[in-house]
Amino acid sequence: MIKVSIITIGDEICIGQIINTNAAWMASQCTTIGAKVINHIVAEDEKESIIQALNKLTEKSDFILLTGGLGPTHDDITKQVLSDYFNDKLVKHEPTYKKLEEAYSKRGTEFLERNKGIANMPSKCKVLTNNAGAAPGMLFKTNNKFIISMPGVPAEMRDIMANHVLPLIKKEIENKQSDVVLYKTLNTIGIPESHLADLLGNPEDFMEGGTLAFLPSFKGVKLRIGYNSENMTLAAKKIEQIEDYIRKRAGRFISSTGEEGIAETVGNLLRKNKKTVSVAESCTGGMLGASFTDIPGSSDYFMGGVIVYSNDAKIKMLGVNPNTIDKFGAVSEETAIELAKNVRLKFNTDFGISVTGIAGPGGGTLDKPVGTVWLGLSDKESTAAVKYVYSNDRNVNRELFTGRALGMLYMKLMENK
Repeated sequence: MIKVSIITIGDEICIGQIINTNAAWMASQCTTIGAKVINHIVAEDEKESIIQALNKLTEKSDFILLTGGLGPTHDDITKQVLSDYFNDKLVKHEPTYKKLEEAYSKRGTEFLERNKGIANMPSKCKVLTNNAGAAPGMLFKTNNKFIISMPGVPAEMRDIMANHVLPLIKKEIENKQSDVVLYKTLNTIGIPESHLADLLGNPEDFMEGGTLAFLPSFKGVKLRIGYNSENMTLAAKKIEQIEDYIRKRAGRFISSTGEEGIAETVGNLLRKNKKTVSVAESCTGGMLGASFTDIPGSSDYFMGGVIVYSNDAKIKMLGVNPNTIDKFGAVSEETAIELAKNVRLKFNTDFGISVTGIAGPGGGTLDKPVGTVWLGLSDKESTAAVKYVYSNDRNVNRELFTGRALGMLYMKLMENK
């Protein structure tokens, strides 16, 4: 089996200044083609840290993929470290220099010496063209091991991965006729992790040597099926058999597969059924609307929304009856129902969704503790609301409220299929 390790270089990742999304994307792409990702290491912008990571991973990895530290500033040391590691020297790579020169000329920007230095590459590496930016990638091969360095800029890394790295890994898998590991993810909605586990039963009864992982999130539980086999065809066949079993037990809760999230699934259903939706949000402050608009083409079905955070906004912008709020409160079934119905009428949509709750950390009472939310759903036939009570964490609650609202609309759309 081809084994891949990933080294992400950068103090900004070590100290938590940015999230390491590069490593997650690279790992997912490698596993998609059958390679096994065995290690992730985050290294400082420091020579010894990078060398220690390389020494640790070289023996057990077929590919070591590095990102970061290829820019023009003093803290971008990856290229020099790799040159030293392979007892090499930096030389001017003319094609890269010419590309840089043309790019700066076109922009009308001065071509500084530090920018020219990007074209100095280790003489022993294979230079990997970067169609999305300036710094090229570098490929070293030693003792049948591949060490590949790429820029940390996500778009540039992805370009080099797509055009150079992934085809090379795939070729190595084919040439060595190595075993592969294949994964498939089933996304569920509307069922807690423990209930889902009980519904499926003992994995040993149906996994046939594969693996099954439960991955809960605010918007549902992912089921990741994995299988090791001698080739992709056999692995895919085994995963299909396992998936068939799971669908027979829990198919009504499976909303999608792969990386498709609940917002995209709901959007596809709305588009397919030629339906539209609008939202009225209080405590989520636009998160529900953003979940829809994160999806390209969502203007086909998402018509808009209103953030009605205060009681006054609920009354003036969406016509909630003041007596409703006085008698039942802003966080109530009655208010949620009026919000959902009125936003649907305001935007002339097929569905209206409302979210009104207490995200916390303050504002709770004995009757309505922090984490209480009422979610309303309105269509032309009926309007109803449902209550949930979650945690004391404000950020967690807002994510949960948003996920549950999307799930509620998903269930409604599935009822109408």
